[in-house]
Amino acid sequence: MLMKQIILVLTVLITLTACNNPDTANVKGTQTEQAIDAAQNKLDRNVLIEELKKLHRIVASNNKEKIAGIFEFPIVDTIFSGYVDDSTFYEEFKSNGDQTTKTMFLQHFKEISISMQFDQVNNLFKKINNVDKLLHKDTLEEDTYLKSEPCFYSYSIEIDRDMVALRIDMQSNSDYKSKKPSEDEIPENSSEFCEHAFWWKFKFDGNKLHVVNISGAD
Repeated sequence: MLMKQIILVLTVLITLTACNNPDTANVKGTQTEQAIDAAQNKLDRNVLIEELKKLHRIVASNNKEKIAGIFEFPIVDTIFSGYVDDSTFYEEFKSNGDQTTKTMFLQHFKEISISMQFDQVNNLFKKINNVDKLLHKDTLEEDTYLKSEPCFYSYSIEIDRDMVALRIDMQSNSDYKSKKPSEDEIPENSSEFCEHAFWWKFKFDGNKLHVVNISGAD
């Protein structure tokens, strides 16, 4: 509310400047407009940060009804086409034109939650535990590197204009010395085991986050 009042006051100042100082109106007007833009951008970023905190609370709740509220149903395959380990779900998915309905989402929530990696999204917010830093930064990153582990996770939140990406990368620890290679003599820190990327992408409309894509790559 305070930020909106500031923007209103700055708008009034532009008008007064134009009326009372015609010779300098253009310069001062431009400066004031820039101040308004900066204030609006800060307001938008604050709203975005609160939306990310809300997203974390919802995912952490593990409440399927609340989590379903993140999505706009039906979920088309361009938004989510990940593998769900449930033959019944797959049959329903195909019969619905490669779409996931809300009923399907709730009925197969356990399997979908594994495929959409809700647990890792929750871990991302736990690891990046101060999203308020996004007020002054566009990217936050943390990892779980341990010298004694063959693989580790890296987590990031990236903002590019109105797009927001939550990214989870499993990476190989190149310093790790395998103690027990697999039957095929593949090291424990091999990229075959350790390297995988997964992301949630959103579009921010100034008020709310909208899921654009949930996907991954090996």
